[in-house]
Amino acid sequence: MIVSLQDSKDPTPSELKAPPESELAEEAPPPSYYNNTSNQDAIAGASSSSIPLQPTFKSKPTNYLHLFNENSAIKGGYIIDPGMNIPASLLPPLCPEESEVDRKNLSLHSKNGSVNAEIWLLGARDAQPFGSKKPTKRTILDIGSEHGTVTARVHTIQGAMPFLLNISARDGAVNVTLPRSFNGLLLLTSRHGSVSLADALSENCTHLSQVDLTRRYFVGDLSTVDDSDWTGDELRVEATHGRIWIKYVEEHASADNTSKGGLLNRLFGW
Repeated sequence: MIVSLQDSKDPTPSELKAPPESELAEEAPPPSYYNNTSNQDAIAGASSSSIPLQPTFKSKPTNYLHLFNENSAIKGGYIIDPGMNIPASLLPPLCPEESEVDRKNLSLHSKNGSVNAEIWLLGARDAQPFGSKKPTKRTILDIGSEHGTVTARVHTIQGAMPFLLNISARDGAVNVTLPRSFNGLLLLTSRHGSVSLADALSENCTHLSQVDLTRRYFVGDLSTVDDSDWTGDELRVEATHGRIWIKYVEEHASADNTSKGGLLNRLFGW
């Protein structure tokens, strides 16, 4: 038995009908992820408004703070107001060879632990009005560790007085972050370690000398220096068995720069 199959025919153009306009109207246009300027403006406005214009501190300012730990690390943020008056009865005792002129506005030392300090120096307009007086000398910061790493990040509020930062480390590295307002001397001494300056800081430095193990630089405008004793910003670092690394606050080291810090530089941004 033979069954004959009818040939199937393709529909003619006249038989092809477009869907009704009502169906097309119901279809929502594809979402736009790139041209929604209103959302972008809203996000930008929110992000910009969330950035504080001034730093917010979690503790009150202090002055002449002295911390020493024998076997533990020191880590924290410290807001120093050099104009704050502290009663003599509340001040830490001085060493036998020291006088009030030698008193440090901040002293952080650990024997067997590391020291990691975020330091804010307040300006005259930010000083506490009660019992405060204008400082007559540089703000003195003294940080050190015998067997640990020392990390210091210094920030200055507009109007802050010049500061002298002394750092000593025997068996650990020293990492220092300076504010862009720093204008002064660097005295860097390392007996068995390297000394490195980040690119932006190095570009703003004048290399003055290298005598024995000490390198001397001037950061900023050298024309501000005369023959009198320097009373501006100054950083003095002495490291025996560790490297010294100095940079600006907002400066990040290049990830592919292996000559300045090696693996630790790439991992931690120093």
